[in-house]
Amino acid sequence: MSTRADVLIAADDLPAALAAGAQLLDVRWRLGERAGSGFERYLQGHLPDARFLDLEGVLTGPTTDPTLGRHPLPDIDQLGAGLGALGVDPARPIVVYDEPGSFAAGRAWWVLRWAGLDARVLDGGVAAWVAAGNLLETEEPPAAHGIPLALTAGHLPTLDADGVAAFDGTLIDVRAPERYRGEVEPIDASAGHIPGAVNRPVGGYWAADGTLPDEEKLRGLLALPLSTSPEEGAELPSLSTSPEEGAERPSRRVAVYCGSGVSAAQVVLALASLGVDAALYPPSWSGWSADPSRPVAVGTQE
Repeated sequence: MSTRADVLIAADDLPAALAAGAQLLDVRWRLGERAGSGFERYLQGHLPDARFLDLEGVLTGPTTDPTLGRHPLPDIDQLGAGLGALGVDPARPIVVYDEPGSFAAGRAWWVLRWAGLDARVLDGGVAAWVAAGNLLETEEPPAAHGIPLALTAGHLPTLDADGVAAFDGTLIDVRAPERYRGEVEPIDASAGHIPGAVNRPVGGYWAADGTLPDEEKLRGLLALPLSTSPEEGAELPSLSTSPEEGAERPSRRVAVYCGSGVSAAQVVLALASLGVDAALYPPSWSGWSADPSRPVAVGTQE
């Protein structure tokens, strides 16, 4: 079972982690922005010795099959080659960061963990580093001459479309409410949501400074009671404590999706900080809606 410290690191704790061998990857990216914009911001100022990790080029696979979504998972060899080219050492921990309002570090954390690497997110990203009184640099580190990493996939749970259709736990749709309800769909093939899904918009999963909210706030956003037993039938999984084991455990399975599998990782991260291991549906709504055989729900079902 994970804890907040397992998935996040505070800016004040980062220097010690770097001194102990952690590696930094800057993964700034925003949906819809011009290609290369994140790298341009990296060159304008990044954490010392951080290398730029391209979300579209390394953390996303080919978009040849619409049912796999707009940001399909990368082929594991592609991922290993991309990380190897950056000189990533698989034996050392990795810290990824972005900027407030971005989903990129959550996606990077998820993909790296899915591939069996030890990764955490810098809580608050580059803004938190600067707010703590630290400096940025503009020079890129010397070119790395690493070799492709031999990685294995599947270290975090996923669902495919058939798995989602048969899922008997709590399915969370993290898109904006109007997209969930089917009132508007600016990107994908049809409007609405996967039948049975509940809506927990991802926009709430940052504090004003870009950090992850505290545990009580997260549980409120997720409708996770602070103390509820499984038999009380909470809509989302309660965290109950076993007297015999002395540890919290989820009473229902949870899966998460978004528009294309990027922002959903932020909510998987939030759940992981609470000790809940949620599955990701990587194709998300873009993949589901691309298959005309899949049912679509509209309106509010909560």
